[in-house]
Amino acid sequence: MALLIRNAAEIVTMKNGWNVVRGGSLFIDRGIIQKIGRIRKYPRRTRILDATGCTVLPGFVDSHTHLVFAGSREDEFALRVRGASYEEIAKAGGGIQRSVRMTTKSSEDELYRIGAARLARVARHGTTTIEIKSGYGMSMASEVKMLRAIRRLAARSVLDIVPTYLVHAVPPGTTRRAYVRKVIQDMIPQVARQRLAVFCDVFCDRIAFTIRETEQILRTAHQHGLKLKLHADQFADIGGAALAARMHCVSADHLECTMARHIPALKKAGVVPTLLPGVSLYLGMKKKPPVRAFERHGLPFAIASDFNPGSCAIYAMPKIISLACLLFGISVEDALAGATIHGARALGMSDSIGTLEPGKQADVIVFEVDNYKKIPYYFGEDIVSFTIKKGRCIYGKNR
Repeated sequence: MALLIRNAAEIVTMKNGWNVVRGGSLFIDRGIIQKIGRIRKYPRRTRILDATGCTVLPGFVDSHTHLVFAGSREDEFALRVRGASYEEIAKAGGGIQRSVRMTTKSSEDELYRIGAARLARVARHGTTTIEIKSGYGMSMASEVKMLRAIRRLAARSVLDIVPTYLVHAVPPGTTRRAYVRKVIQDMIPQVARQRLAVFCDVFCDRIAFTIRETEQILRTAHQHGLKLKLHADQFADIGGAALAARMHCVSADHLECTMARHIPALKKAGVVPTLLPGVSLYLGMKKKPPVRAFERHGLPFAIASDFNPGSCAIYAMPKIISLACLLFGISVEDALAGATIHGARALGMSDSIGTLEPGKQADVIVFEVDNYKKIPYYFGEDIVSFTIKKGRCIYGKNR
């Protein structure tokens, strides 16, 4: 059935970077946007959604998450509040390895149920497309289990879900060299053969994989038909951003410690920087991504949640957008674009999602505020009135 979103105070289309239609309507049919503007004629059986006094945006694209995991690490949160660092906690047996232990003990069915419950909450906050990484399995069996759970979620969820195989850390009881060899010779071929992932991602940093190890893994992933992403320069600039440019990764994520000299190479290679302000908040990071340098070079960036059990328990994109403004000094317009059109670019999906324009998929959020600047302004407020995916209302506050 067709849907008409009528009389919105503002429709932020993101077309051509930024565009606002005031006092307009949006007509959807068969899951596709047909028309935006003054709409007086429409089919008799059209459903009407009155958006008077509301702001309409494209659905949020959360292009970096670790949504499927078991357990929680709230005690580590308490330790960090008292002064312990992320690296100190990891060296004491916490961090990623702890989530690996809890996730490894969970069955595929349990991980699927956990993920489905989280996705329902994500949709309440306007997210309509989401990337989900593995990485808390590490062994062949556990990584495949995670990716199968993500594949089941993708098949059954109304959201678009993009699966990523993440090479996260070296598991206990093996050497770095042996694990990298296993990833290259066994795990990537298995993931590709079973079509369990679209992307391969590697945590490249001083506490994770080296530039040489990361390049070996990414080259193998590319040879097996996987697209490339990179966790780069979160805790130190070891050349992760430069490697992302050299390997033509779709996105380079984190970049808190990336030097400005690497930005021209990122732009030339078409790499989308993806900024994760929730992590900066949770970890109290002093280093911030080089936002002003991105702006000087005209390199647009995505904004994502990095929802995970250790360094960001925020999955609500409106809060992440607020944090991007408050912590990184990003303009409201750039933060909203980062969570929509540039998030879509970070997943290679900007041809179909990320903007509101005729011919694109009808992924839409209706906010109960009368202008877009109030979205990050009302930090922590529940202001999403409707979330619409492919023309179908998947969340309605008053329904």
